[in-house]
Amino acid sequence: MKKIILALFAILLLAGSSYAQSKKKTIDPENLPKAATELIQKHWPSCAIDFAYVKGKEFEALLTDGTIIQFDSKGVWKEMKCTEGLPVTLVPGYITRYIVNRYPKQLIIDCEKMKGGYEITLTNGLEIQFDLRGNVTHVDD
Repeated sequence: MKKIILALFAILLLAGSSYAQSKKKTIDPENLPKAATELIQKHWPSCAIDFAYVKGKEFEALLTDGTIIQFDSKGVWKEMKCTEGLPVTLVPGYITRYIVNRYPKQLIIDCEKMKGGYEITLTNGLEIQFDLRGNVTHVDD
């Protein structure tokens, strides 16, 4: 009986710990990784960090213009969302050239790093996936 109670306690402890790590916690923007704050200051110089969050080993910043950026534990961006359009200097050049040539009136409002490439969303809602060589692998409207 004692072993069953200890086993149940251990399971509850692990489940509680797992749940706590899956929730976003608000943090002071100064606690973002240095690379994350440097990226924000360089590409969004007129914006401040409104809120910063940590979830497990990942970070998220919400800027005053509504931009949302997700970072890994080292401060390297994983996903960026901006309804006003992302800075093209942050998006790989082959993606920018493709969009300028094919969709010149559209802005990239979402860019996510995926295993083996990137997925972007344009202002018209079109989603395009690219491999790391710059080839379009999927288009979804």
